[in-house]
Amino acid sequence: MRTAGRTLLSNSAWSLLNQGARVTALGIVTIALSRHFGPQRFGSLAFGLAFVRIFAVIAAFGLDRLIVRRLAENPVRAAGILRGAFRLKLGLALASYLALLGLAFLLDPGERLIVAIVALAGAGLLCQPFDVFDLRFQSQNRFRLSFYGRTVPVLLSTTIKLGALLAGAPLLAFAALETVEAMMVGATLWLLHERSQTPATSQPVAAFDWRRSLGEGLPLLLASLAVMVYMRSDVLMLGKMAGFDAAGIYAAAAQITEACALLPLAFAPALFPILIRWRKLGPRYYKKQFGRLFLGAALAGFAVSLLLSVAARPIVLLLYGPQYLPAAKVLVIHGWATIFVFLGIVQSGYDITEGLTWAATQRATLGALTNIGLNFILIPRYGAAGAAVATLISYGCSAFLLNLVRKPTRPVFALQLRALLLFPFLFRPLRYE
Repeated sequence: MRTAGRTLLSNSAWSLLNQGARVTALGIVTIALSRHFGPQRFGSLAFGLAFVRIFAVIAAFGLDRLIVRRLAENPVRAAGILRGAFRLKLGLALASYLALLGLAFLLDPGERLIVAIVALAGAGLLCQPFDVFDLRFQSQNRFRLSFYGRTVPVLLSTTIKLGALLAGAPLLAFAALETVEAMMVGATLWLLHERSQTPATSQPVAAFDWRRSLGEGLPLLLASLAVMVYMRSDVLMLGKMAGFDAAGIYAAAAQITEACALLPLAFAPALFPILIRWRKLGPRYYKKQFGRLFLGAALAGFAVSLLLSVAARPIVLLLYGPQYLPAAKVLVIHGWATIFVFLGIVQSGYDITEGLTWAATQRATLGALTNIGLNFILIPRYGAAGAAVATLISYGCSAFLLNLVRKPTRPVFALQLRALLLFPFLFRPLRYE
């Protein structure tokens, strides 16, 4: 039991270190690029990269967790599973890249800069199949190798990007460096896998059922895609409806609030085994513990939101400079969505333990559609601030209000409502029957 606890703590630490280093590196590069190129040209880059990241989710197809599970269940047949998974992910990556190029050209063939950014940065999708080696490390609880395989190349890539910035490289060079980074990560993961694995013994090769895998991955794909639409549709719609300058302003503010979700996201994978144990101890205890988790998430969300509201202007000036000062208004609005982001991260554990992944997919999809619809209404009138309002409302619907619609998630709605009203904090004792 102690060994399992130490493993869990070690994996959580490596996961947090991995997430922290990568988010910090991304933040440094984003801030440097935004200050150097200004809102207009930085907005063009953010617009193109938003396209690429949406199609990166499509290329992944929600398969990563499934592959980890199969590798953990059949370690002696890992070689065959890895080969099949690699081929499937390669086919998905190629199809996604071709679809990405086609959509970018069809939407606006006159925007040659955007098409070039998408073509150069999107080529990194073809390196996604090498992620299977990272998934192999995860199945073996070797998160240390995942850290070395992903974070070290990212830090090296960050150094290259900053050097290119100092050398006065053009905007398209940084789109190409996105693919260079993906190649470095893929090559490092492959090398670590080859050096860390023991020689294969004569074992039967496991067939990789790609049809079954695609079927199981579909709900996870839809949920991940809906979340990515949340995160990137605002930039895309602002770029088309209000100009790349507005897209750059919004992307600068969103980068700050997305970084605030680092800590709960890093601990979410380590929390899952604990939720399983709580559930075995009975529904009353299980519900009580979730109530405490939601209260903690609400308090943390309120604290972050208040901080961003009070300090939005000096934060923007410090990180981006006076040319991005309009982002302060966006940050004040966008920052309040952090409360619902934190609540949603906690609920994701409940959805998995209770088998409600399709319900989560439906909520995320409805939230994404709400976001898009509100963007059409608010962006023409209010620009980047309107997009922030749309994000706040849609997050509130997806992570909170829509739980009232379905019977299985109404208990979650009640716990979230108590947490948001701070009932467990202000009025004790609280009954959870």
